[in-house]
Amino acid sequence: MKSNDFLGNEWDVDCMGCAISNGSMQVPGGFVQKTSYFAVHQDPLIPLPGFFVIGSLRHIRSMSEMQDVEYQELAKLTRTTHRAITETIHIEALTLVQEESSPHFHLWFFPWTRDVVKHYGQPSLTTIREIMSDYRRDPIDAATWMELEESIEKIRTRMAEA
Repeated sequence: MKSNDFLGNEWDVDCMGCAISNGSMQVPGGFVQKTSYFAVHQDPLIPLPGFFVIGSLRHIRSMSEMQDVEYQELAKLTRTTHRAITETIHIEALTLVQEESSPHFHLWFFPWTRDVVKHYGQPSLTTIREIMSDYRRDPIDAATWMELEESIEKIRTRMAEA
């Protein structure tokens, strides 16, 4: 599967989740946190501050495939990530999405920033794909990357403090 991250880097990978977890695909800003079973990072395709992903390190599709220890770690990491995003990024709401149509488990943290709400309306699952598509159209410029990188660093610091 060929894909471009928001910095314009092209990646040709069979499974993006596996490529990210094994390091053959570098996510912009790097991992914010990596545990025994999961990696937390900015979504590499959508340059929206606070749009984070928790991805499993092993190739599984759903929570039901997790071992108890993985599920427990996911629960703790979900709470920590949620707190770090909401305490760092100015958002109206945060929507968590996990769909099993992807070949690799990941949990999205979709931030409803003031700009997103102003442009797309109140938080709604039906508009998330449209927003993602709009944010993914073109690689971002250097100034936008600096702002995004700063938000990633703030969240990384907050998570390290937790």
